[in-house]
Amino acid sequence: MKVKKSSAYALHALMYMVRHSTQLPATTATIAKAEGIPSEYLSKIFQQLVKANFVKALIGRKKGYIFARPPEEISLLELFEAIEGGRLFDDCLLKHCECGGTTENCCIFSIWYNATRQINNLLKEMSVATAAWSHPQHRFLSLPISLANPKDKRKTKLINFETATSNDKPQ
Repeated sequence: MKVKKSSAYALHALMYMVRHSTQLPATTATIAKAEGIPSEYLSKIFQQLVKANFVKALIGRKKGYIFARPPEEISLLELFEAIEGGRLFDDCLLKHCECGGTTENCCIFSIWYNATRQINNLLKEMSVATAAWSHPQHRFLSLPISLANPKDKRKTKLINFETATSNDKPQ
């Protein structure tokens, strides 16, 4: 399965909002800079996210975007289908075949159907919030000591919070 770049950008933007929920509302310029997404492109994606009722725009002094629904209730399947413009898998991958594409008369379609249903179910089960904290780039099990202990910026050793002793952990 290959999703459009805009779907990946939408997911990264929403994951950013989850990870920075205490700093919302967030502007598209802020998210674009943090996530390395072209700002104008992200603005268009946010129009789709507003239309799909994932986020809402705030205007005025505190302008930016906040979640319209809890990110725990937004599934990856729902997000991808909103950005992609419809269901991810509808047709048989052999679209020009004369078999009629049913699971009973075509072994290839049967395999395709079963595989895509499993993918759909996995994407339906994972929320944007879960994705945000499960993404390898954003797992906070280890932290540079300079961030854990801002007084000593010279140290760059990583602290692994799962195996660190109490002497290693930040206060």
